[in-house]
Amino acid sequence: MDDFLLFGDDRAQLRGHGARLRDMLAELRLRMHPDKYLLMPTAGGVDFAGFVVFPDGRIRVRSSSVRRFDRRYRHLLWEVNHKLRIPPDLTRRVRAWGAHVQHAQSYGLRADVLGRRRGCKRVTGRR
Repeated sequence: MDDFLLFGDDRAQLRGHGARLRDMLAELRLRMHPDKYLLMPTAGGVDFAGFVVFPDGRIRVRSSSVRRFDRRYRHLLWEVNHKLRIPPDLTRRVRAWGAHVQHAQSYGLRADVLGRRRGCKRVTGRR
């Protein structure tokens, strides 16, 4: 992975760090993509590697990533139910997605996408 974030309270200081980073990358014959170098406030969260990272430490899964997986998951389920795909392939893909989104506060999201909305019975402590 070649993406990174740089945080600070002083815009001028951040611009200076950015310039030094560009110079260091140039020495390695690398360059930053001009459209992907942003200096912005972080109060509303920062979109990074499929997540939105907030200044208070919360990490959420990007909503477009959830929609894309949900669509793919429903299609995979349909293929398994129609014997066009073997169940272990579905299991492998679901585990990979679960391992990725586990880095965020995503327990409820995973339960929603993988269980409750699919008509599975919800387990509760009462009978």
